[in-house]
Amino acid sequence: MFKGFYNLASGVLTQTRNLNVIGNNMANVSTPGFRKDTFTQTTFQDEMIYRIGNTDKSNPTQIGRMNCIVTGDGNVTSYKQGGLTPTASALDIALEGSGFFAVETGNGIAYTRNGSFILDDQGYLYLDGVGRVMGTNGPIYLGTDKITCDTYGNLTSTETGQFFGKIRTVDFQDYNTELEKTTGDMFIATGNPRDVNIPMRQKFLEDSNVDVIQEYTEMMATERALQSAAQVLKMYDQLAAKIVQIGPT
Repeated sequence: MFKGFYNLASGVLTQTRNLNVIGNNMANVSTPGFRKDTFTQTTFQDEMIYRIGNTDKSNPTQIGRMNCIVTGDGNVTSYKQGGLTPTASALDIALEGSGFFAVETGNGIAYTRNGSFILDDQGYLYLDGVGRVMGTNGPIYLGTDKITCDTYGNLTSTETGQFFGKIRTVDFQDYNTELEKTTGDMFIATGNPRDVNIPMRQKFLEDSNVDVIQEYTEMMATERALQSAAQVLKMYDQLAAKIVQIGPT
């Protein structure tokens, strides 16, 4: 009977972790370019089940396998593209198709689908809270927000026609092995990025690819599983207390 504690306690912990992942997805439903995570589960330490005789126990017969613990296997990121929403800012740029913007941070180059750019205090194209947006020749200096961006990221002044630079875009052969998600909508490379030309749309932002209805459905199912495991775990605890109790109840 006490093996049930392993199943139930691990179920409570696993469902709690799943709720954390779902909650993070919900919190970032409005974050441009955010990529949702899905929590995956696995079993731990399969055990053999044998049938033995009442008298002769010398030849047990294998009848199956069982496991006592469910645990997290990790998070799987969905790279499905989100929808595009028009904006009023000339510095908002969305990617169409696979690939990423490159952004210079204090810890090196990071990659993102978030094209909600601004100008920093020195006039460089900047992703708020992250760093300067990289061009093919380094960070891009604009000095003005009166710019136009063509299909492949060439930035020019709408007033003078001055060419400021081309936004660098990269892609990876295998997202699962060559990218590591850090926070929110940012990634770092564990493989080799390759420079590619990715179509862009100015005055648009890519939405998060989180499906709100699906997340709500999964959240309710997870909460019910968590409540059920917690209630049965309480029952096991009460039964264990009665078993070890000495004397009349």
